[in-house]
Amino acid sequence: MAKELTESRRTRYTRRAMQDALIDLMRERPLGSITIKALCEQADVNRSTFYAHYDSIEELLHDIEDETMAWVTTALDQLLMQPDAAGVEHVIEHICRYIADNRNHLQVLMSPTADLDFQQQLLGLIYSRRSVAEQMQPASSDPAEAQMRMRFAVSGSIGLLQYWLATDLAAPPETIAHIIFTMGMPGAR
Repeated sequence: MAKELTESRRTRYTRRAMQDALIDLMRERPLGSITIKALCEQADVNRSTFYAHYDSIEELLHDIEDETMAWVTTALDQLLMQPDAAGVEHVIEHICRYIADNRNHLQVLMSPTADLDFQQQLLGLIYSRRSVAEQMQPASSDPAEAQMRMRFAVSGSIGLLQYWLATDLAAPPETIAHIIFTMGMPGAR
């Protein structure tokens, strides 16, 4: 977790610069080969500034991941509050727009070479929401079948999002949202 500092505009700017620099470097090489010196040069900050905010590069990465997880948690809460299918599709579209707006970070975080623990945490967060299964799947007399259907829909959706990011968002967010919605919710068109 990032060190506690007064959350000024300058602090937010500096943290964002270091986050962006780390993501840029992770596009070129694995996390283990990124040095603090290289990160500071990329972010145009000095080492003391880095250490004022973080203890390690891994802590900086976890800060990026934590921000993403917090956003996903909020988006899931919004999704689960939707009373009808039109609302669900709208929230999925909102999530796809967020991904498009934050593509630089998410292309790295969701890539096969990224921290797989983060991707597993993301799936775990979604799977832990029993309401997601209820929202995405019709009432079933077999809870095990409903759970398997939900896992298939979520894993397929994550796979589609990874593909979309890998193709540099070749389709618009609305198209991806509609595909996720119609494939994840039987009977939706």
